[in-house]
Amino acid sequence: MAERERFRLADFDDTIREVLDSGGEFTLFPRGTSMLPLIVQDRDSVALVKAGTLRRGDIAFYRRTDGEFVLHRIIGEKDGTFTMCGDNQLAPEYGIKPEQVIARVEYLTRKGKRISPKSLHYRIYVLLWKSFFIRRVYFRLWRLLNGGKKTG
Repeated sequence: MAERERFRLADFDDTIREVLDSGGEFTLFPRGTSMLPLIVQDRDSVALVKAGTLRRGDIAFYRRTDGEFVLHRIIGEKDGTFTMCGDNQLAPEYGIKPEQVIARVEYLTRKGKRISPKSLHYRIYVLLWKSFFIRRVYFRLWRLLNGGKKTG
């Protein structure tokens, strides 16, 4: 399989925002393991749209104060800021300001098939996965079944 060219998202920040501001969608092929088991690198893509009203459970694309771009789930909101966490993580990130959020995931694509956050399977996944207890059990089972390796 030919390796995909890699680009720095920072070089396309203005373009992404322009597409979203015009009402368009921007397709992103996420890198990393923080959104496992839902989003798998080199298999899945996500369609980003302008953030609009965000709710707990939405996946947001945001930029940290250090400039890093992140795709994580909103797990809470307090005092006008969001708490985010990757599905493959146990440590929440607090204090994400609304102005840091660039977009939200409208849907993801896996093997050519669109998966909507409104679908029953997706909603059941989010309902179960928001429990850190279930995450810990999953991670422990994963390590047992995979010889001690961490997910991702």
